[in-house]
Amino acid sequence: MICIPIVAKTSDSAIRKMARAQPLADVIEIRLDLMEEFDLNGIIGSATRPVMVTYRSRGEGGAGTVGHETRVRYLRNAMEAGADYVDVEFRMPIEHQRLMVRTKGRCKIVMSAHLLDGTPSREDLDRVFRKMAATGADIVKIVTWAREWEDNFRVLELIPHARAVGTEIIAFCMGPLGRISRVLCPLMGGYMTFAALDRGEESASGQLSVDQMNMMREVVSS
Repeated sequence: MICIPIVAKTSDSAIRKMARAQPLADVIEIRLDLMEEFDLNGIIGSATRPVMVTYRSRGEGGAGTVGHETRVRYLRNAMEAGADYVDVEFRMPIEHQRLMVRTKGRCKIVMSAHLLDGTPSREDLDRVFRKMAATGADIVKIVTWAREWEDNFRVLELIPHARAVGTEIIAFCMGPLGRISRVLCPLMGGYMTFAALDRGEESASGQLSVDQMNMMREVVSS
């Protein structure tokens, strides 16, 4: 699956971009940390594709500065508005993680970790994966920063490991050297990858546009 993040400052702008993205996406991600104002009921109600709601903190590569309690309130409001997925950062205090998992209803929890300083060893990645999988989340998302080509392989190795133990996973690298892992993630059995609506609309370093992603997937899988 391809998830297209919506980079917008207002609800009206987000809804307009969603209308363009929906024919191209399997999932639409609403990045609340990039917005100046948002009406979750209006945004989610206008969707014709499944919606993921994310509030990415600065420590994980986003623009968000609000505290944990406010983030939890935003995400729980998204659940009530009908979001299909919410992204919960693994660095969030354990009591907030448990609350989100316990009250998720039909919404799926994506437990995410963005390791911006590089890519840990295989052993450390496996340790992080096991801790995240134990939270009870529906999907584990582990994203690292590629400083060398080999980093892609270490992160992608998480995918067959997760599948062997019955855990859905999103695993790839950020940064220019990480682009290939974004393409390979779903081809190897990862739950989804992320691609920008247009060039210049990227929500993270190394993100391809959806046109580039589709072209690369066709080349790699043909």
